[in-house]
Amino acid sequence: MKAFVSWSSGKDCMHALYHFLKNPENQAVCLLNMSGEGNGQPHSHGISSAMIRKQAARLNIPLLQKTTSRGDYEKNMKEAIARLKSEGVDAGVFGDIYLQEHRTWIERVCGEAGVSAVFPLWGKSTSGLMEQFITERFKTIVVSVRKEKLPKSFLGRLIDNNFLTDIHTFPATDPCGENGEYHTFVFDGPLFVAPILFEKGDITEDDNHWFLEIK
Repeated sequence: MKAFVSWSSGKDCMHALYHFLKNPENQAVCLLNMSGEGNGQPHSHGISSAMIRKQAARLNIPLLQKTTSRGDYEKNMKEAIARLKSEGVDAGVFGDIYLQEHRTWIERVCGEAGVSAVFPLWGKSTSGLMEQFITERFKTIVVSVRKEKLPKSFLGRLIDNNFLTDIHTFPATDPCGENGEYHTFVFDGPLFVAPILFEKGDITEDDNHWFLEIK
């Protein structure tokens, strides 16, 4: 199977890619990143396009970054998938775990664009996935926190066993952040040819999130 990977820079898309590639017949031919219109940043994550390009280079996988507004997201995503399909891609890999409404939307969009949707993490325990991700030695930092879900102090934390212990003290929060509680940036792990070096920058906010700049 030749697939693109829906790419946000975080742990779930990375983990989905990792599981997908466990089958030697599978090939990840592209990372597809839908970036915010005019500022080069993915929605809700605050990661610059430049840092995502560094990820792709360290993973040695080509990157397609498609600029979009929220209103045109579906149209622009279909255009990107159609381009990849014309280049031989027959599937898309997604890091969704249990949100059925979002999976239904993805399957419809992919189906209308003529490719199948693959969900390597679907239905798995979110706590189990977190434990597995840590054991597999991926290195990940929290770059965005939803204000009503987690305290600002979670910004900049590494995803490790201490993080997993602490997040379980917030019973309304999914350990994987599947409901948007937090977002991450993966900077090293078993798929990387070399780690990404970065510095922590400014902390900013909007009505719903705190963001940590990494550069």
